[in-house]
Parts: sequence; C-alpha cells; structure tokens
Amino acid sequence: MKLKSIFTIVMLSSFQFFLAQNTQNDTIKLATKTTITTVTTVKDTVIKVVPQVTTTVASDSEKEALKKESKMLNAKMKEEKKALKEAKRTEQEQKDFEKKQKAFEKQQDKILSGEKSVSKLKTKISNEEKSLANNKKKFDSKKSKGKISSTEIEKENIKISKQQIKINKLNEDLNKAEEKLSKLRN
Repeated sequence: MKLKSIFTIVMLSSFQFFLAQNTQNDTIKLATKTTITTVTTVKDTVIKVVPQVTTTVASDSEKEALKKESKMLNAKMKEEKKALKEAKRTEQEQKDFEKKQKAFEKQQDKILSGEKSVSKLKTKISNEEKSLANNKKKFDSKKSKGKISSTEIEKENIKISKQQIKINKLNEDLNKAEEKLSKLRN
C-alpha cells in the first residue's frame, strides 16, 4: 500500500512538472543612462553617446509600440464588454420570451379546462332535467291512476323539489364557470 501511494505521488508530481505551463514575464526595457566620467577624445564620446541615443530611440519606439498595444488591448476589451453585454441582453430577451410563452400556454390550458368544465356542467344539467321530467311523468301517471297514498305523494314532491334545487345549483355553477371562462379569454 505504501509503495502504491509513493508511486502515485511520484507520478502526479512528474505529471505536474511536465504539464506545467511556462510563465512569460513581459518586462519593459528602460533606457539606462550612462554617465561619462572621463572624456578623452571626441571619437570616444560619440561612441558612448550614440549607444545611449539608440537605446532611447529604441525605447521610444518600444514605448510607442506599447502604447499602440495598450490601445489595441483597450479596444479589444471594449469590444469584448460590448459583446458580453449583447450576449446578456439576448439571453435576457430569450428568457423573457420563454416566460411569456409559458404564461400563454398556461393561460390556454386554463381556458381549455374552463371549457371542459362548462361542457360537463351543461351535460349534467341536461341529464338532471331529463331525469326530473321522467320522475314527473311517473309521478303524474301514478297520481292519475290513484295508486299513491298522501305520504308517498309528499315523498315524491320532496324528491322532485330536491332535483329542482340541484338543477338550480348546477345552473349557478354553470354561470360562474362561464364568467370565469370569459375572464380568462379576455
């Protein structure tokens, strides 16, 4: 077990060593001023001064190049920021569109369920009215034949009135459902 752990540590460190990225140091070369201590001949001074001038010229050109590079980097950063803002804006628009679409679909589902409930209530009402009419016919036929006692007449009247109350309640529910459906459509 120790051998495995040592081997894995060595392998991981070797991978770390081989896969590590090189860091590059970007430094700005500054012109160093050399002071002339002894002036012996004009030729020596010219030789000493010319390297200083070339280094300052080189440093000026480097400075200009650095300025241009920094301007380009700033412009690139501005473009990236602008692109990022545009991407965020389009993403937000997409989210808003999806949100509106979900709300619309939800609204359509509510309307559809409202229409279903209205149609169910209408069928219930029509079935109850048919059964009420059948019960009234049966009651009237029994009453006309005289086969019913007064207590049975009262019981049948109570049944019929309960059915009428149920139909009235279903009509009220239908009106409420239709109002709700009309609100959903608007």
